[in-house]
This record gives sequence, C-alpha cells and structure tokens, in this order.
Amino acid sequence: MKVKLAPVELFSLMINFLLGSAIVVGWNFQPKQDVWISILLSLGFGVGIFYFYLLLHSLGKWGNLIQLLELGFGKWISKLLGFIYCLYFLYIAGRVLKDFSFFIGQVLFINIPFWIISFTFLLVVSYSCFVGIEATARSSLILCVFTCVIILVLMVFGYLSPHFELSRLTPVFRTSWKQILSSIFPTGLTFPYGELIVFTMIFPYVNNRKALRKYGWIAVCTTGMLLLVAGEMILGLLSPETVNLYVFPFVKAVELNVVTDFLPHLEAFTVILNLIGGFIKISVFMYGGFMILAQMFPKAKRNRQILTATILTFLCAFILSKNIIQHLFIGLKIVPLYMHIPLQLIVPFILVISLIIKKYISKKQGDSPPPL
Repeated sequence: MKVKLAPVELFSLMINFLLGSAIVVGWNFQPKQDVWISILLSLGFGVGIFYFYLLLHSLGKWGNLIQLLELGFGKWISKLLGFIYCLYFLYIAGRVLKDFSFFIGQVLFINIPFWIISFTFLLVVSYSCFVGIEATARSSLILCVFTCVIILVLMVFGYLSPHFELSRLTPVFRTSWKQILSSIFPTGLTFPYGELIVFTMIFPYVNNRKALRKYGWIAVCTTGMLLLVAGEMILGLLSPETVNLYVFPFVKAVELNVVTDFLPHLEAFTVILNLIGGFIKISVFMYGGFMILAQMFPKAKRNRQILTATILTFLCAFILSKNIIQHLFIGLKIVPLYMHIPLQLIVPFILVISLIIKKYISKKQGDSPPPL
C-alpha cells in the first residue's frame, strides 16, 4: 500500500511534533527578560533547518533518509549510518517517553511507578505505528485543533490573571549576546527544530511537494510563536528570578490561574497537551526508527519490526537515566552536543555537499561529447 499525506496533515503533524514536550519543558530562561530574543532567533534557525532538509530531498530526488544516504555515501556507509539513525530515533523516542512519564508521575499519578505509565502509553504508540503514518497524521489534524485552542485559552487566562505582572517582562536588552547565543547553541537550535530530521523519512510521502515547499514554514512559525507567547506568560506569572527553580514552569504558571470555582485546576489542560504532544512525537520517532528497520531488514515480518522498535524505545527510556535530574542533565548538556549536532546538522550537511558534487559530475559527463 502506497502512503500518501496531504500537506495539511503533514503541517498538523509537524506542529504537534514540534510542540511535543517543548510546551512543557522546552524553555531556557537563562536570558530572563530577553528570552523572547532567543526564542525568535531559534525560530529563524528552525525555518532555515526546515528548508535545508527540503534541499536535501530535492537533491536526492525525494527519497527517504536511507535512500539519500545510499545515494550520497554508497551502500555500506549508508547501512552503518542508517543503523545509527535508527538507534538515534528510537533513543529520542525513549527520552520523550521518559519526559512524559516524569510529567504524568509528578502531576497526575503520583503513586504510580514510571514504568507502568510508560508501558501503557507505549502500547498506544505501537498501535499507531502498526496502523501507519497516514492514520497518525489524520488523528494529528484533529488533535492539532485541540492543542491550539487549549494553548490559546490558557494564554488568555494567564495574561488576564491577577498574578500576571507586566513589569516582570522588563527591562529588555540587558542580557549579553554571548548568553543569548549560548541559550540557542546547541540546545535551542537542536530542540525542537533540529528534530525535524526524522521527517526526512516522511516528506517523500507528501502528495503536493510544491505546497510543502511554499507553506511548510508556517508550521514551524506557528510553533515558535506559541512558544514565544507562552514563554512571556510564564515570565509574567513566575518572575525571572524564580522561573528556573521549576522543572515544569508552564504547569506551575497555569496553576496560578483559577477561573471561578467551576474551573479551579486549569493545569489539568497541560496534561492533555502533554498527552497529545507526547503521543505524536513518540509515534513519529518510533515510526522513523521502524521504517529504517523495515528497509534494512525487508524480509522480517512487520509485527516483529514494530515489536523490536517498541522494546528498544522502552529500554532507552529506563536504562540510560535513573532520575529526572540525571535525565535533564543528559538531555540538555550531553545529547545536544554529541548526538543532535552530528546527526541533525553535520551528517546532513556533508550529505548535501556529496549530492551536489555527484550531481555536478553527472551533469558534466552528460554534457561532454561522446568519444570519437
């Protein structure tokens, strides 16, 4: 069965994916009142990254990532890199799963072990991989509406809250550019926008590539603007001095909003946001890893490939970090520098150079006159 995605389905998938865990834990408030500058700069780089991945596809005749690697580096190097990317996608899926488990365990089910939350959620994600990316994308289209409405409603109540103080957003332009850039590189650049690398396995399925080229940036900008508005709300509610004390600042900010006695706990909506974003993000990463497994081992049964991807994701969620402090340290200090940068930027950049050179050589050979 040939997979086909409408541009609007892909855009909704991208919005939910990019928001994912970013709407809950995705801010770096080190620049304090100037955090909006780092968010906007990260957004600009995010649009550039999106078009960079589209350039990669246009040079490689819209093959998926594994086909592009084989076209640029040859059969054996592409197999090695494909295996690395498979583990990378499944590892990031495991990290997002652990983000989700920590969040739900601390906010909703305090006495439930993390592994039970993760295992239950992973069953739903596995079924999503089984039915395919088309069904997930259609679901994402509906869920995207709920996501945007919930965020906007929470923003309205947040900015109108008596706890919100506009003075906490000023003064601006007091943070050094060195500190702002350190908040962008590598964390703000690679999370969440650099994670669009997994969409190199999905872009070839879009049935209207012109619309993807023309309007794809809208999904990235929508995400960036939602994060910007939410980040300013958090600062206005929690203050720049205390915001970094919270693991989940968005949830803490929303807790300050009480809408009459009928809606005393608006933070419950943050759980819904995390459920939607976590489901889409883990599903996309797992599907990317599963697709690579299917391409590397075409004779294996589909059920076994999905089961393998599920087990690896579950193991990555629990073996590689023991508690939330270690989890955040690895995610913010080690993973961006030693995993994201090489696999999101360096390898694709070298691949683009390789494809350009091969295209130039092929064109030269085609233009040269035949030997006498």
